[in-house]
Amino acid sequence: MRRMPSPSNDPLRPPPPRRIGWMVAVLLILALLALGYAERDRLSTWIEAWTGRAGVSPLTASTPQASNSAPAVASSRPSHIASAPLQLPASTAMLPALGDSDAFVRRELGGLLGKPGLAWLVPHRLIVHFVATVDNLARPMVPTQVWPVHPVPGTLRVTGQGDILAIAPDNAQRYTPYIRILTAIDPQHAARLYFQLYPLCEQAWRELGHPHSAFNDRFLAVLASLLQAPEPQGAVMLRQPKVLYTYADPALQASPAGQKILMRMGLENERAVKAWLRQFRQALLTQMQPAASASSPGR
Repeated sequence: MRRMPSPSNDPLRPPPPRRIGWMVAVLLILALLALGYAERDRLSTWIEAWTGRAGVSPLTASTPQASNSAPAVASSRPSHIASAPLQLPASTAMLPALGDSDAFVRRELGGLLGKPGLAWLVPHRLIVHFVATVDNLARPMVPTQVWPVHPVPGTLRVTGQGDILAIAPDNAQRYTPYIRILTAIDPQHAARLYFQLYPLCEQAWRELGHPHSAFNDRFLAVLASLLQAPEPQGAVMLRQPKVLYTYADPALQASPAGQKILMRMGLENERAVKAWLRQFRQALLTQMQPAASASSPGR
């Protein structure tokens, strides 16, 4: 019988927070409540200032059923998008259980990606791998074993030697076929499919250890992070302290994993991906509406 990974070594789960950090946060919250600073927005500001983490506000998101998904509603308030919470369109699709969803998801993606795109997908646990990868794109690294797609063939092409290393200009060619697959996708179609499958994404998000937040919040935040990726001009210098390469520029090396991936693609490819992501993000936002509770009298 296959041994199930424990939460501490499961690559699909984010690294657990340090216990000391959470103890400080709890003590801080209690102190703020005692001082009368229980108003939510001010409390979030204080928590973020002390811990470096945004305060988590209550969310309402329906848990999808095994075969008949209820409408998924997520309270979402990214500061770069809108001042009021956003509500996702209700999904009316008859969805399978998350554990049995691979065939259904591949069938739906077939009309979006075509045969070359389907061959790029990892065939198992697609929704879970997608959700875990989205989460990790804003973290320091994305383990390849949780990707929903196969890695780009080959290895990073480098020019130079010793302490003078840079990403080779022809390294961008490795990504070209996959950039073409992505940019050929209709952003409006992709947005509709995201909303259709969202109840499954929300269930996977909760099962991966996030019971008090909505996946859509994380998704929008990660899209914003990717669009803010630096665009290095000229040669991108590297270092090789051990086996893996790192960016020589400390600022680039400190970037989230998703931004590092974009920068490895080459400037032209990075801009092409960003252009598509902007259209996709806009397609998402135009179909989201301010939550009714945000404008209710007396709220």
